[in-house]
Amino acid sequence: MTRKWFSIIVLVAAATFLLNVSSCGYNQHLVSIQVVPPGATFTAVGSSIIFKAMGTYDHPPETKDITNIVTWSVDSQNLVTITNTSLVTALSICGSGNLTASYYDSPNLVTGSALLTGDGAGTAACNEAVLTVNIAGAGSVTDSTSVIKCPGTCSADYPLGSTIGLTATPGTGASQVTWTNCSSFTGDTCAVVLNFNTTVTATFN
Repeated sequence: MTRKWFSIIVLVAAATFLLNVSSCGYNQHLVSIQVVPPGATFTAVGSSIIFKAMGTYDHPPETKDITNIVTWSVDSQNLVTITNTSLVTALSICGSGNLTASYYDSPNLVTGSALLTGDGAGTAACNEAVLTVNIAGAGSVTDSTSVIKCPGTCSADYPLGSTIGLTATPGTGASQVTWTNCSSFTGDTCAVVLNFNTTVTATFN
């Protein structure tokens, strides 16, 4: 075999090797996501924690931080809020929910999750919901239990899951009311189903 042909064979072998290595790297796929830490228990409203998403890949095997490229979501909107930087903040210490990190690596959607809980589950406070009324403009609002008489008393606790009726009375210079955050409303009346703490706004104009 001449030196020329030997050199050609070596070059072809080297190119094939480099192509395979490149192809292996190019076809690296996400296999799984681990959310760190795997859970959190909130002891106070406003407490917060930052989570990380660690992705495990194949071809070649590798584990790396993918916190900034996954999509974060939570299935209990009344328990916590979450930002796109994975900062989770407690809105309540009642109940539980799942925090999920997901990433679409064609053709698969890969997910990982962490359990979120409030340490107040089962306490009296977790069997109640707070209804708060805000007023904009001239007018007043009373509730069906005669506890809320706003202005004056604008917030009260009720059994969780109860339905409270609110009635608006326009004041001087106002003729109608616009409701915000009612479960349902008709004219001057608003019904609120208290499955969680709720703030209703009555705007008089």
